[in-house]
Amino acid sequence: MEKYPKVKNLQQFLFQVPLYAKFGFGTELSNQLLGDQDEGAHRLDGHCPYCHKASIFDIKFIPSHDGWVIDNNPVIDKVQISCGRNEQHVIDYFFFVEGSTIQKIGQYPSLADISIDQVTAYRRDLGNHNAAEFHKALGLAAHGVGVGSFVYLRRVFERLIQRRFEDFRSTEGWQDGQFYNARMEDKIKLLKDHLPEFLIQNSRIYSILSQGLHEMDEETCLGWFEIMKQSIIIILEDDKKKKEELERRASFSDAISGFSTPSDTALAP
Repeated sequence: MEKYPKVKNLQQFLFQVPLYAKFGFGTELSNQLLGDQDEGAHRLDGHCPYCHKASIFDIKFIPSHDGWVIDNNPVIDKVQISCGRNEQHVIDYFFFVEGSTIQKIGQYPSLADISIDQVTAYRRDLGNHNAAEFHKALGLAAHGVGVGSFVYLRRVFERLIQRRFEDFRSTEGWQDGQFYNARMEDKIKLLKDHLPEFLIQNSRIYSILSQGLHEMDEETCLGWFEIMKQSIIIILEDDKKKKEELERRASFSDAISGFSTPSDTALAP
């Protein structure tokens, strides 16, 4: 087993990897960093914290005086990316390369700022308490605290499941004991008709979060953090789509029920 997880490419490294976590080079990342570094040679998809939306970024490599070194000699380098919508929207990154490993040692705006801006759209669906704890998880991970970030992600996950139980408890005639005395796996089975399909198919999300609290070290948690974060976002996206569909159906039903013709008016008493 390799000591350090590999970063697949530059997009993953810049937009997903937290500060100070040490990673190995994937083939694509090595090619990007050691190959053509001319401005405009590479473009990345990512979230712009200034536009508050997804964008395409141009990359500018700023090497040290020694250039790129990936052997026994460490080197600190910089990459700057600019938003395709507005070239003044710039994100700066600093990283440390040593041997076959790479670490992000600086970033502005921070990964936490970018991640929090990215999930602002889900604040309403999360609720104030969950949104605050989700933001804490993002901030901790951005500063290299893996286990602590998993604590908050798991709490958010648990509340999302509990809220779904409370939403449908009366409709389904469930008893509190059926839910609160059950393991998470059984809770998900109980709620399967009212949960996103993604969650049903990937019910191991909770066990991975729990394992992070009790068994994983900081670096392993950080390596898994982005996957866990995106899993919760997928659940929120599914919830949001379902709510929007229900609201749209209700709106059309109200409009249709309010329809009347002149003949309806004439027949009215």
